[in-house]
Amino acid sequence: MSTLQTFTQRHGQLAHTLACHAAFPLALTPELLYCLRENFVPESPWINVADILLTLCDPVGHRLYEMPTPLRHQLLQDLKTQWGAERLHTLSDFMVVYIRATLPSNERIAQDLGAAPHWTALAYTQPNQATQTIAQTLKNALTQTPPQEWLKITNLLETYSELDPLLEAGFQPLLDLSRAYEAQAQGDTTTAQQLIQPLGRPGETVEIAGVSFQLPILLETVTFEIVQVNRRGEIIQREKKSAPLYREQLGDSVELEMMAIPGGTFLMGSPEGEGNKGEHPQHSVTVAPFFMGKTPITQAQWRAVVTQVPPITQKLDPNPSGFKGDNRPVEQVSWKDAIEFCARLTQLTGKDYRLPSEAEWEYACRAGTTTPFYFGETITTALANYDGNYTFADEPKGEYREETTPVGSFPPNAFGLYDLHGNLYEWCLDDWHNNYEGAPSDGRAWIDNDNHSQTHQEWLQSMLNKKSTLSKLLRGGCWYDSPKSCRSASRGIITRDYEGIDIGFRVVVPRTP
Repeated sequence: MSTLQTFTQRHGQLAHTLACHAAFPLALTPELLYCLRENFVPESPWINVADILLTLCDPVGHRLYEMPTPLRHQLLQDLKTQWGAERLHTLSDFMVVYIRATLPSNERIAQDLGAAPHWTALAYTQPNQATQTIAQTLKNALTQTPPQEWLKITNLLETYSELDPLLEAGFQPLLDLSRAYEAQAQGDTTTAQQLIQPLGRPGETVEIAGVSFQLPILLETVTFEIVQVNRRGEIIQREKKSAPLYREQLGDSVELEMMAIPGGTFLMGSPEGEGNKGEHPQHSVTVAPFFMGKTPITQAQWRAVVTQVPPITQKLDPNPSGFKGDNRPVEQVSWKDAIEFCARLTQLTGKDYRLPSEAEWEYACRAGTTTPFYFGETITTALANYDGNYTFADEPKGEYREETTPVGSFPPNAFGLYDLHGNLYEWCLDDWHNNYEGAPSDGRAWIDNDNHSQTHQEWLQSMLNKKSTLSKLLRGGCWYDSPKSCRSASRGIITRDYEGIDIGFRVVVPRTP
């Protein structure tokens, strides 16, 4: 005989009816159960309050009790059968009033007793609507609150994990997504991956219970060493750093590593007395968090995407580079080629890949530094690939390699990014402007007549189709340049159709929870 049958035989049908009402809150206090009795089953003997708490519940805190989930669900089914859907909604309204009136200062117990009581009512009356309502609540929490807040929502969803009406209405994928976000927040990438795999690729936008979600991007932490030099180019400090990244699998054992760049505010451009007119006025820019390619796009990465995804707007040569090598950066690609690549990469992965804005590029390059280079007051050819016949400060002349070098050959910056000084110029999204007068202060690309109301793919295609004569932005210097052109603040200009052995690019993607 079940616990509920034994309880009903021993204490009577009125005790069973009161237990049905007691099952509605997620947790109980003696005071709440007395109140439920007075308002809904006043004919039940008062001793039934103790009978329910001691027989059907487990203590979970000071004067706080919970029913086992299967028992609770059975009682709620009995409640609906005996009293109908209207009683469930009445209980929902009652709980809202009770919590506001009785527990205004005890947030923890208030949440335990009445968290989303309307969800419980909907689950037994309109399970499809309940699932969609819960999905929207989870999405809002993920996009608007820090992890410690939305983890409360993911924990709450677990209380509905065995509720048959919700499971029949498609609740399981939502529950798996919630568990994946929780595992990711706790650093359990393996579990998160297992939960996400049936839903789609990490970072892909999918629809669950009628609500669009971006599946969590699974991060891992990498460690690396950064260096700082003095004006003579001598290394005066070495420091171990760590940063999060995710790996995008492109096929054929080729992957794209994307570093997580934290948001922040920095001074963009050069201070008075430094740089040229185009790098002024120095101005404050606030940049939202984003992901950026650990290195420029390599020839292997380029080929993997170009050969897998058919043309979206234009054809691409799978092997355009003059200096050959899978791990060398791809070059001889125009700005339009780079945009086409981003569109194909977006289609392949489901993530909104694009070129960085000029502000994002400089912010990421500086990585919190204010010196001309992220290495310090100067650089050397032991730290970057440029024409070592030229010097910047008091360092000696160095090597002139006369070609590109494999990506990641030199020390990174504090964000874990490589090859931002020298090797190849890198395309940015922005149109060229002669200086920073009127430049955006929010980190977005400075593009004339830009239309942000489109989908990401439509936006990329519109930029390719735009009949623009404006030149585009270059950053970073290249293998044949002097160190002055490789500074963090240095800017370059070229037409968007130009293809040369001195220009490549790296990609970024928005960072969401």
